[in-house]
This record gives sequence, C-alpha cells and structure tokens, in this order.
Amino acid sequence: MISDKDRKILKRFGEHLKALRESQKLTFREFSTLSQVNTGDLVKYENGESGPNLITIKKLALGLKIHPTELLDFDFGIDFLAGNE
Repeated sequence: MISDKDRKILKRFGEHLKALRESQKLTFREFSTLSQVNTGDLVKYENGESGPNLITIKKLALGLKIHPTELLDFDFGIDFLAGNE
C-alpha cells in the first residue's frame, strides 16, 4: 500500500513528466514510440497512478532527448537536508 505522501510525489512527478512532454509538443502516441514505453503506462505516470522504474526512466529520458536527472528535477515536497517528509 502506498502512503498519501508518496501518492503526492507520484502526482508531482506526473505533472512534471507531462510538462516535459508538452514542451516538446509530443502526443502520447509520439512519446510512446520515441520512448518505447506503452501509451497506457505513460498515462498512468502522468496521472500519478504509478511511477516508472529505473529502466523506464532511462527510456523516458531517451524519448525526450534529455538526461534522466531532468526527469527527477521536480519539487518532491520534502526537506531532504533535514531528513523530513
């Protein structure tokens, strides 16, 4: 079972992924082809229903022609330096 805090992180990641895709004016189908990730999975990621694994992050980054760290460059809503959620 996923916590409410983790669900919020998935939602924020999804919003970030969607913004990256839309900034390149890619449809779900185009992004799916470029990243070799199933369209249904892309929808789930963007809606915050699930999160990608490391290999899928690599595929998403390749599809967007960005470094994988850019996919994780969003506000998690956590103070990592203090170790607080």
